[in-house]
Amino acid sequence: MVPVFSKVAVIGLGTMGAGIVEVFAKADFPVYAVDGSTELAERGRGFVTKSLERAVSKGKLSEADRDATLERITFTAELSDLADADLVIEAVPERMEIKHSIFTALDDIVRPDAILASNTSSLSLTEVAAGTRHPERVVGMHFFNPAPVLQLVEVITTVLLADDVADAIRDLALKLGKKPVVVGDRAGFVANALLIPYLARAIALYQTGKVSRVDLDNACKVGIGLPMGPLTLSDLVGLDVVHEVCEVMYAATKRASDASPSLLRQLVLAKRLGRKTGQGFYDYSADAGAEEDAGTDAMTASAAIVGKGELATQLAGAFAKAGVTVTAIDDPETDVADLAGSPLVVLVGGAEAECANCDSGECDVEGKDADSACCSGAAPGNWFSDVAEVLDARTVVLAADEASEFAVAGVLDDDVALLPLRVHQETKHGQVAEFGVSLGTTDEQAAMVRATLTAAGFVPVAGPARPGLVVDSLLFQHVGDAVAMVDAGYATPQDVDTAMTAGCGYPRGLFAILDDLGADVVADGLLEQGSVDPTVVPNPLLVEHAVRDLPFLD
Repeated sequence: MVPVFSKVAVIGLGTMGAGIVEVFAKADFPVYAVDGSTELAERGRGFVTKSLERAVSKGKLSEADRDATLERITFTAELSDLADADLVIEAVPERMEIKHSIFTALDDIVRPDAILASNTSSLSLTEVAAGTRHPERVVGMHFFNPAPVLQLVEVITTVLLADDVADAIRDLALKLGKKPVVVGDRAGFVANALLIPYLARAIALYQTGKVSRVDLDNACKVGIGLPMGPLTLSDLVGLDVVHEVCEVMYAATKRASDASPSLLRQLVLAKRLGRKTGQGFYDYSADAGAEEDAGTDAMTASAAIVGKGELATQLAGAFAKAGVTVTAIDDPETDVADLAGSPLVVLVGGAEAECANCDSGECDVEGKDADSACCSGAAPGNWFSDVAEVLDARTVVLAADEASEFAVAGVLDDDVALLPLRVHQETKHGQVAEFGVSLGTTDEQAAMVRATLTAAGFVPVAGPARPGLVVDSLLFQHVGDAVAMVDAGYATPQDVDTAMTAGCGYPRGLFAILDDLGADVVADGLLEQGSVDPTVVPNPLLVEHAVRDLPFLD
């Protein structure tokens, strides 16, 4: 028999539980709101009332609708009041013993045909269900915080669940105006199984000291276009919560990327849990996330842009607008002797430079082989090397692409600072220009590059000069995890994108980002990252899509 839901109960009236109560009450359901004491139940009433008042003040809810919503809610401290509930949702802390005690008590209170749902974000739902008298009626209904705002509901099934229950909960979520995704019982389900390893990798990178917290957050917020950076998001979620989910994930997968980083564990032990305690990765009571920057006085007065194309034109214009005297060199016949001693030289489009003097044929960009860069077999005239030969330790060289790095390899003197530069597509938050800091790069050189990029209107990000730098090293592995999830048959690309947009607030799903980048670009990037970290490998499904040039979404 298909379950029918007329009366709903929510157990646990913290921020999440109170939000779930509000969702149901706004949808015209009578709701029992339960917590462990009268005081806690009244605190829950306060959470709901404050949220509704905020909606009224913003013009999103009328006073009459606010009053009607509150009238549908019965706040209580007694589980025995739930005898006539059709659906009971627990939203208590993520501790298995607490959940077992509640579900065991409900076995003796609610009707045998009532559905019991858990809002667990990471614990084994099968273990929860197995401890009850009627495991066939125990389902996962995982809302996302804040529940009245975020649309995702993960409907979690188990091998014990009756066939019609998941469909009924999915239909209920749709009635609530949510976007449900039905998946099996797996650590982290969909959203957290993808989000938590991404956060853990970012935290692990930050703890190395090779990237600042602001640069790390800007890499993901501005560079990728996410709602906020990983450290800011971790502080918002709560570092204790992130740590707990890491522990659950790692226990299930034994993947190094799922483990709780040591810095995260230390902050949790120190009770620095993020926004809710006033301190986490940022100190919200003091600096509000501010960090010192290089200052415009550190920027260069002059720079040379060597190469041609859209990026070269953009950089030359942006630098000039910032007051930098720009020398643009896009002709192999140009006398480059005057570049000796230049403080900053940017190389753009090295692949084209390699072939500028070919007798015939076109450049083999992929091969990057100086002896066979032209299809005709003629030797290329690598005029970037002419530039490299006149530079010395007074110059910082930024190579804006791998071909440019290759074009000057073996020609630049060892005492010349050669730093990779990657300018990413603009997002609504701005445009990131990230540069790699290699061994031997001085603080003064890094400060000059940062200040110049800032003055030119970019958001600078400095990180280790390794494959992927910061943006792509985090993004490509994040996307790679999504592909592995699909390859395991656990979710579809559409499910993943729904989970990340409706549950995590991503402006685009991971597969939409992947299709935009191209599977070949991501696969090649992961292979490069694997050259320095053997745990990073492209999933076979990703490689198959790359080889056949196939998108993941229709």
